[in-house]
Amino acid sequence: MSDVFQPAPPPPPPPPPLRPPVTGFDFARPFTFTFEDPRWVHKVLLGGLFAVASIFIVGAFFLYGYLARLARNVIAGVQHPLPEWDDLGEFFSEGLRIFCVALIYTLPMICLVLVFIVPSIIAQNADSEALRNIGGGMAACVWCLIFPLGLALAIWLPAALLFTAVEQRFGAGFEFGQIAAFIKGNVGNYLLAFVVWLVVRMIVPFGFILLCVGIFFTSFWSLVVATYAFAQTWRLAHGAR
Repeated sequence: MSDVFQPAPPPPPPPPPLRPPVTGFDFARPFTFTFEDPRWVHKVLLGGLFAVASIFIVGAFFLYGYLARLARNVIAGVQHPLPEWDDLGEFFSEGLRIFCVALIYTLPMICLVLVFIVPSIIAQNADSEALRNIGGGMAACVWCLIFPLGLALAIWLPAALLFTAVEQRFGAGFEFGQIAAFIKGNVGNYLLAFVVWLVVRMIVPFGFILLCVGIFFTSFWSLVVATYAFAQTWRLAHGAR
């Protein structure tokens, strides 16, 4: 019996072209990624409710934990990095850790205000002109100290919290040498992330248009945008794609 000729199977189709890796900071991406998530409305609404609960402090723990998970998702390259609100216990415990790191960093500023600013305000409202002059001079001197310290803290703190979130350790937020090296080695992208944070902060007040309570939802969204921006800096710094 003669062999039946069987043509060779056609070659497999070529794989689809890969999306070129991002090699630079994408300034627009932090503002748009939320709305690409099919469940973004649900997630943002719940986030806004936790922002309302932050008035009583405890809600902030859930928010910090949620943002930490978001940062790790961005770094891992998850397609829709905005997490579901389905792990509240983990969010709370991790958020508490990050909240404590932030509190330790901001406590000196709080003490400085209480020790100097409050007495200067009292002195400026005194009946004595001499006391008012002393209070005014004290306030001016303290402001000259608080402004640069506050600016330095605003630049440093996101990196410290990012280290805490990524490494999931309390001590990571105080590894000053590594944090400084991260900022210095990625200063361009880090400053772009800081600018993103400044821009989105200016958008937050528009939440008052939505019956005033909308500010809680725009506040949550601003935190999401800033977290994505700084996490993107980490991702680019460590060569992730």
